[in-house]
Order: sequence, then structure tokens, then C-alpha cells
Amino acid sequence: MNLQLNREMPIPLYYQVFQILQNEILRGGSKPGDLFGTEQELQEKFNVSRATIRKALEQLEAEDLIFRVTGKGIFIAPVKLKIDLPQLLSFSEEMKRRGMRPGTRLLGVETMHATDSITEQLALRDNREVLLVRRIRLGDETPIVITESYIPATAGLTEKSDFEGSLYELFQQASGRAVDQAKHTVEAAVADPETAEYLEVEAGFPLLKFKRVAFDSQARPVIYETGLARADKYSYEIWLKR
Repeated sequence: MNLQLNREMPIPLYYQVFQILQNEILRGGSKPGDLFGTEQELQEKFNVSRATIRKALEQLEAEDLIFRVTGKGIFIAPVKLKIDLPQLLSFSEEMKRRGMRPGTRLLGVETMHATDSITEQLALRDNREVLLVRRIRLGDETPIVITESYIPATAGLTEKSDFEGSLYELFQQASGRAVDQAKHTVEAAVADPETAEYLEVEAGFPLLKFKRVAFDSQARPVIYETGLARADKYSYEIWLKR
């Protein structure tokens, strides 16, 4: 990679350094926990001031790409799955985009009579039968999210369907209708003992709790999901424009 900084550009030097280091990390040449270097080494590498390097490193820390240990150096941080809203991707698609291997532990599938709340979310009418799919979603074999997905029985999926991959793709294959958009709600939560065991964390661990209603291209609700995600592995990013 070209480490040449353009000192004539209006972009601050620290941000140019940040961009180069960010690309270097995201290319995947290093693993989480690997030593990334020291401030002195980076200062010599880019031929800039220590203040410039420190500001670039602060930006990398804000992006959860590195962490620093006093007296030892700078290390590659564990991967944190960041969901960029409003782009709608399935968990499997998001994992692949981040260069991680998606996985699934299927906890159970059952047909049930929808509660009033689920009926309202899915706008069910005559047939209130839904398929409940409970799964733990993995990233590089690490549990990240536990989900409960409710799918109308009329979609064509059954308890014998293969729920290992993307639920959106599976839904489209079974029903011929693609997921087009979703309404997503996120709030804070903590892990109860059962959830903590599933996600391999301690009880009381901080989580992100979400609810999502996915719609097809005709704005018809097709999947209602609830989930709990590890806050150390999962985050949301929204671009706001005034």
C-alpha cells in the first residue's frame, strides 16, 4: 500500500493516516489480538508528529479497530459487527460483507398460534398460524445474536425447512416474495442466565435488544423478529442529514 501522504490536500494529515491504517486493518492481514505497532513506529513510518499519530489512533479506537495497552503497544481489536443503517442486509449477508464466516445453531422450530402482538405485527387475518424459528447466529464460530423469527404459515416454510443460512433468501425461495424493507427498533438490555449461557457471556452482560418487521416490495409484513445481541460484538451506525 502507498503510504505517501498528500500534504497539499485539504484533508488533515491525521485523517489521511487514519484512512491508510483503517484500510490496512480491514484488509484482514492481521488477526484480533495481534500487535499493530507503537506510536513511535507509526510516527517514523509516516514521518509525522506524535500528535498527528495520536489523533489518528483515537479515530481507530472510536471505530473499534484497535485497543492500546500502556507500555506494550497497539493491538488489533476483536471484530465488532457494525450494521450500517438504513441499508437492509440479512445477518448472513452482513457477516460476509465484513469478511466473517456466518454460522447458525438452530434451537428449535415449531408451528404455533400467533399471539395478539404477533398478529398485529404481521397483519394476520384469517390464518393466525406462524412458524417460530429460534436460532443463535455466529460470526467466525462466536455467538453474537439470539433470535426468534415469526413467519406466516402461508409463506410455504415448514418445520423441515433448512434454517442454517439467510432467512430472507429462504423466505424468497419458498414464497417468491423478496424482503424489500424493514422497521427496526433497538434498545438496551442485559443478559438473563439463560441468554448469557447461549451467548457465552456472564449474566448481567450488556446486550442490544431489537425488534424488526420485514416487508416485501408491496409493503406487506412478512417476517417479525426479536433478538438479543452481545453489545461488545454488535453495533448500529446511522447517517443523519439535515
